[in-house]
Amino acid sequence: MANEDLKNLLELLKDLAASLTAIITFITALVNFIKLWQGDRRLVTRVLLGVSSGLLLLTDLYLASRYPNLRPWLFGGLGLLFSLALGAIAYRLYKQAQPPGKAIILIANFDGPEPEKYRVTETVLARLRAVLERYRDVQVEALGRAITEQEGKEAARAEGEKRKAAIVIWGWYGVTKEVVPISVTFELLRPPKYMPELGPEAKGLVRTMAVAELESFTLQTRLSEEMTYLSLFTMGMARYAREDWDGAIACFSDALSQTAEPMRALDQSIIYFYRGNAYTSKGDYDRAVADYNQAIDRALELKLDFAEAYYNRGNAYIAKGDYGRAIADYDQAIRLKPDYAEAYNNRGLAYADKGDYDRAISDYDQAIRLKPDLAEAYNNRGVAYVDKGDYDRAISDYDQAIRLKPDYAEAYNNRGVAYANKGDYDRAISDFDQAIRLKPDLAWAYNNRGLAYADKGDYDRAISDFDQAIRLKPDYAEAYNNRGLAYADKGDYDRAISDYDQAIRLKPDYAEAYNNRGAAYYQKGDYDRAISDFDQAIRLKRDFAEAYYNRGLAYAQKGDYDRAVSDYDQAIRLKPDLAEAYYNRGLAYKLKGEKEKAIADFRKFLELSRDPYWRRKAEEHLRELGAR
Repeated sequence: MANEDLKNLLELLKDLAASLTAIITFITALVNFIKLWQGDRRLVTRVLLGVSSGLLLLTDLYLASRYPNLRPWLFGGLGLLFSLALGAIAYRLYKQAQPPGKAIILIANFDGPEPEKYRVTETVLARLRAVLERYRDVQVEALGRAITEQEGKEAARAEGEKRKAAIVIWGWYGVTKEVVPISVTFELLRPPKYMPELGPEAKGLVRTMAVAELESFTLQTRLSEEMTYLSLFTMGMARYAREDWDGAIACFSDALSQTAEPMRALDQSIIYFYRGNAYTSKGDYDRAVADYNQAIDRALELKLDFAEAYYNRGNAYIAKGDYGRAIADYDQAIRLKPDYAEAYNNRGLAYADKGDYDRAISDYDQAIRLKPDLAEAYNNRGVAYVDKGDYDRAISDYDQAIRLKPDYAEAYNNRGVAYANKGDYDRAISDFDQAIRLKPDLAWAYNNRGLAYADKGDYDRAISDFDQAIRLKPDYAEAYNNRGLAYADKGDYDRAISDYDQAIRLKPDYAEAYNNRGAAYYQKGDYDRAISDFDQAIRLKRDFAEAYYNRGLAYAQKGDYDRAVSDYDQAIRLKPDLAEAYYNRGLAYKLKGEKEKAIADFRKFLELSRDPYWRRKAEEHLRELGAR
C-alpha cells in the first residue's frame, strides 16, 4: 500500500513538473518571440526561442499521453500557438519586404571620456542632419546611448532592427598623453545592390590621431565629413540599384563635395566610377568619360589596378563612336585583367564597328575560350559572320547563344536576319516572331520582320510591322525608310516620299533615304528632284554604286546620255557585277549610235543576269544591233 502511494505521489510530481515546464516554456517562447518580432536578432534570443518551443512540444505530448481527455485542448492550443507564430512571422517578412517610408541613419553616442567637452557625437549628428536635410526620404536619428566595444556588432544590428534603420554608426575613442585612439563602425543593415566592400576604417579598425586634433575639433570635423560622405554614397547606391540615375548622381556629387581629403574607407575613385556608370545609363557619355578619367587617375595615384574603369570608359567611347579610344581602353583592361572575357567581347564590338571583322571574330573567340557560357560573345560573333556574308556560321553561333540563354530575344532576331539573308523568309519570320514574344518592345524585330514580309511581297503586313516599330521607337529612321520602300512597292509614291522625308529629318546623313526618295521622284517623272537626291546620296556616300546607277537612269530619261554613261561607268567601277548597269549603259550606247560598245555591254549583261525577262530584252537589242 505504501509503495502504491509513493508511486502515485511520484506520478503527481511528474505531472506537476510537466505542467510547470509547459507554462515556463510557453512564457519563455512567447517572450523571445516578442523580442524577435521587435528586431532582436541576437543568437541567444533565437536559441531560447528554439529550445523553449521544442520543450513546449515535448511536454504537451507527454501530458496528452497522460490525460487523453485533455488532448483536444492541448493540441488545439499548441496548434493555435504555432499558427499565430507562423502568421506573425509571415506578416513580419511581408512588412520587411515593403520599402520603408524613410531610410533611417541611427547614430549611437561615441563612447569616450569627457563627451560634453569633446562633443564627438553632436558634431557627427549636426553635420549629417545639415547635409541630409534636403533629402526627404532620409532621417537621421540619435540612439541616445553608446554601443560599447563589448556589446559589439550584434547589439548595433539589434538596435538598428528595432528602429528599422538602414545604417547604424557607432564607435569609441580614448585619450592618452600622446594620441587619441578611435574606432568607428559604419554598420549597413541592408546593403544596397552593387554596394562595394568598405575598407577596415569603416569596420572598427582602431586608428590613432594626435591629441591636438581632438582638442582643436579637427578630429570631430574629419569624422563627421567621413560619416556624411559614406552615408551619401550609400544613399546614392540605393538609388543606383533602383535605376534612379539622377538621384544617384545627386548623392554621389554631394558625397564628393564633402571633403578633398583621400578617404581610405572608400576612395573617391569608386564614387567617380559609379557616377560615370550613372551618366552612361543616361546617355551622357561626355560626363561619363570625365568621371572615368577621374577614377582612373586616382587609381593610378594609389597604384590600384582598376580594369573595370578602363572597360566602362571603353563602353562610353563606343557609344560616342570613338572606336580607336575604345579599343585602347579595352587593351588596358585586358593587360590589367588577362581573363577579362567581357573586355575581349566588347573590343570585338569596337573592331566590328570599324569594319575589321576578322579581328572582331578573334576577340569573340578569346572571350568564348575564357567564358564558354558567354552567350553575348556567340551572338556578337554571329553578327560578325553575317557582316562577312558567312550566314551558316552565323546561324550556328546564334543557335549556341540561344541554347545558353533561351530567352535571348536579340539572338533570335539576329538569327532571323541571317535566315533572311539566305532567302529563307519563313524561318526568318519564325525567329522574329519568337524575338517579339520574348521582348514585345523590341522595335528591331518588328522592323526586320517587316523586311522579310516585304521580301515575300506581303507589303501590307510589312507596313503593319514598320508601323509598330515606329510606335515603339519614334526616332527609328530606318523603319521610316523601310516603310517608304514598302509604299513604293505598292505604287504609293507620295506616302513613300513622306516617309523618306521623315527618315532624313531624323538622320540627315542617311544616304540610302536620299537614294530611295530619288527613286520615288523618278517613278513620279520628277527627274530633276530625283537627280538632286541622288547627288546628295553620293555626297554622303562616295562609294554608293546604286546611287550612281539611279542617277544615270534619270539622266537617260532626260536624254542626257553622256552623263548617264558617266554614271553607269562609276557604278560599274564600284560594283563590277551590277548587271543592270551594263544593260542600261548598253541601251545608252545604242541610243548614242555606239554600236560596238552597246553590244559589249549587252553581252556582259547576259553573263551576269539570270532574269529570263531581261535576258530576252538584251537578246532583242543584240539582234537589232546585228550582233552574232
